[in-house]
Amino acid sequence: MSTIITVHGTFAHLGGEPSQEAAPGVDPQWWQNGSPTEADLKKYVEGMDGPVRVVRFIWNGDNSVLARRQAGSALLKKMLELEKEGEDYCVIGHSHGGSVISSALVEATARGKKLNGLRRWITVGTPFVSLRKETTLFLRLSLLQKAMFVASLMLLLMFAFYVAGEAVTAIDKFSRPNWLYRLGLYAVMMSVPFAVFWAVFKYLDLRKLYFYRPKNIARTESTFAPRWLGLWHEDDEAVSGLSSIGGIRVRIFHSNFAVPLFSLLSVFLLPVLYLLLVTSPSLMTGIANYLRDDVYQLSQYERYGGQVTTSRQQVRKLRRSLQRAEQELEDAGDDLVGRLDAEKQVKELRVEVKAARDKLHSENPNLVPVARAMRFKKRFLEDDGQPCTNGGLCGEGRNIALNSKLLFHLVTDEAASLFLDNELWQGRSNRITRLILPVILVPVVFGVIAVILVLLVQAVSGLLSRLLSRLLDELTWLEIKRSALGNDSETEVAVTAQPRPFWIKQAYPVLPAELGNQITDYSNGVATQSLGKFRNAIGELAFSDGMENKQQNVLSYLTWRELIHSSYFEIPQFRWLIAEAIASTEGFKRSGDFEGSEKSHNAASWLEQVQQDRAASASKAAPIPASS
Repeated sequence: MSTIITVHGTFAHLGGEPSQEAAPGVDPQWWQNGSPTEADLKKYVEGMDGPVRVVRFIWNGDNSVLARRQAGSALLKKMLELEKEGEDYCVIGHSHGGSVISSALVEATARGKKLNGLRRWITVGTPFVSLRKETTLFLRLSLLQKAMFVASLMLLLMFAFYVAGEAVTAIDKFSRPNWLYRLGLYAVMMSVPFAVFWAVFKYLDLRKLYFYRPKNIARTESTFAPRWLGLWHEDDEAVSGLSSIGGIRVRIFHSNFAVPLFSLLSVFLLPVLYLLLVTSPSLMTGIANYLRDDVYQLSQYERYGGQVTTSRQQVRKLRRSLQRAEQELEDAGDDLVGRLDAEKQVKELRVEVKAARDKLHSENPNLVPVARAMRFKKRFLEDDGQPCTNGGLCGEGRNIALNSKLLFHLVTDEAASLFLDNELWQGRSNRITRLILPVILVPVVFGVIAVILVLLVQAVSGLLSRLLSRLLDELTWLEIKRSALGNDSETEVAVTAQPRPFWIKQAYPVLPAELGNQITDYSNGVATQSLGKFRNAIGELAFSDGMENKQQNVLSYLTWRELIHSSYFEIPQFRWLIAEAIASTEGFKRSGDFEGSEKSHNAASWLEQVQQDRAASASKAAPIPASS
């Protein structure tokens, strides 16, 4: 008995599980029991010893490279069973069903199986995915294998760090022959785990990627290419769409898409920088040390601290006495004697205060820097009069409250000192101004800094945005291509799709126009009917509950024959072509109803035209031999 194996394509089981039987109330698809395709094959084709048997090969139909290869292995097992039975058989694959057949044949060659019983394999509208293996062994490993591979490098890496450390700290050792000999021996020993893992993974890699062995590819082509017939329509959505997806370069991300976001974030950059600064012990201690040594020069003025403190205490004591005397003068009222005594005391104390101030400045020419240095020391470098660790910032930069106080000191005392006379004891107005100035100065200064930061961030974000847009475009299109081509293999990268297996050099041309137009007209007619039904159902869709219900309603109005890709087997003339291609193959023959009929004659002419066009295309592509 001769056998025909049918292999369905991706998503052929949409809406249910793959099954040889059609769902109740649904017309069977071309590969299912009771379909017009099965009926025509049994009607028009016979085996040399009787009727043909149509066997359906069922797989999960996922859009996945790995799923197609797994299905190919299962299909090869089925073909090997037929080989044992000595049967002649043909295989028909639609869509990625053809990819399943191709995978089975490449695996058969790798296993040394010539499949002599396979008389012809036919692919219909198959977008054969072309892949390339990752460039390096590491990228071709699985995630767990990558982790093991890196772990095997750790011993060698630790040894490399040791050698680098010796090169820095003990360079003289490299002049000792014995030490170099031991170093080389250790290097070899440390490399053993890495070498073992590399060898094992390389062996597994070679076994797994038999698809890319040149000899295997050449043998597969020489063995199975002559038995192939590839049929496809020039407007097949799957073939043309997936073939062109690799060349699509539509910009998804605008070159300045990230600038608004980065610019908005820059508004909050100052508070973030402040938080980073106030919580960084190293930065805060660095600021404190800089102020201590370079701004206040504490080591230079510290020895004058005691003298200045004593003089200032005397001035404060006289000022307090003056304040009491002035209060007594106000309280004297109508007491003339008391008032005269108070006025005299006030005058005397004012003279004494002025004299004490003049003496303070004359005896201490560095009064202002000394006072500022001592004030800084008391606030930040001492705790209850005792110096902090190493004479540095108390808390070693870990006291956030003190850190905040130090930064506040910078924007009040230090900022004010840049714009005001530092004669601390020259009037109340100066002291009031010192309190008011930071309130005005700090927002202005930080406002200028904020503007500069925003402008700087915008300039940098423009460059980053352009780089990110290119990178994200590449990644997005890569993911779109991976998803569309079903590339779920960790070791390979999908490049494109084409109407021929990657191991066959010459593709078949498109179907003859006469037959192709019939498929187009049928698909357009179904699409017109579906559009009318869909338009009438818009109200129902609008009031359906939930996204799942909406999707189900949409699917209920589509037959998928609206696509040329799904319409091949709906055309009787195309089924005649399939029947003629099989019946004219060794081990098969035309039935009495088909032999000599107009159907067979038309199908034979289409088949001959396809084969002649392919031969002509191959002769044009072949190099012209050099003349002798």
